[in-house]
Amino acid sequence: MKRALAFLVGLCLVGSAFAGFRVKLIKPKKPEQFQSFVTVGDVTYAADLVIDEKSQKEYFHKELTPSHVFAIRLAVFNRGRGNVVLPLDRLQLTDAAGKEIAPVAPAAVAQAVLQGKVVTAKADDKGPVQVSPGQRDPRTDPTDPRYDPRVDPNDPRYDPRIDPNDPRYDPRYDPRNTRNPGGTYDPWYRPGIDVILNPGAGGGGGDLSQFEKVLAEKDYVDKAHSLEPVDASSTRDKFLYFSVPEKPAAGKGFVLRLPQGKGSANDIVLKF
Repeated sequence: MKRALAFLVGLCLVGSAFAGFRVKLIKPKKPEQFQSFVTVGDVTYAADLVIDEKSQKEYFHKELTPSHVFAIRLAVFNRGRGNVVLPLDRLQLTDAAGKEIAPVAPAAVAQAVLQGKVVTAKADDKGPVQVSPGQRDPRTDPTDPRYDPRVDPNDPRYDPRIDPNDPRYDPRYDPRNTRNPGGTYDPWYRPGIDVILNPGAGGGGGDLSQFEKVLAEKDYVDKAHSLEPVDASSTRDKFLYFSVPEKPAAGKGFVLRLPQGKGSANDIVLKF
């Protein structure tokens, strides 16, 4: 009896420990159920503009709009025999006025939403950051939106292979080495995009423990598209994140353009 009681108490403690964060699963749906879809050959691209807070709460721990961020849910239904590669580093989203909207790295979105801050970004500035002697590396500053725990020796996720200041540094693993096709280049890692986190009226993350915040941040990253190809006879259904200067209103007139690439001989255009 005592053992059973102790077991129940343990379950309650574990349940309360994870009560602050729960992963919200994405329910799959057919292409025609999305707001916009287009089929080219054996591949169908379908997308939803996730711009209102109610929809965002269905997918994420907290709303994105208080941080001046919104998402596009993009599903790729590959029914062909070859792989499809999404040109994430070249895609373009424009608003009703034809103005380009800047994409934002999933990690930067997570930091802003969990810390109650605002993301701003410039769509026309995608150059790499230059770190000169005596200048701090923003990737090692936890307060900087360009922070990368993999190059911070004080973080348990530190990876010496991508830290130029470590003797074990290997450029093949450096995400900034875009010229290395065999490396681990992340198309969303654009330190020169001038993403700035400012104090704002965001959702905040004070209700989460430090461990839960790590899980929540991982969830934003896991739900984002990557450069990994969409295999033949498979479906990839994930998100793209974008930043606007002001809290976005209901979306009308947005156009998402995916330049031609492997699996697509022409540009893919999705309109909302």
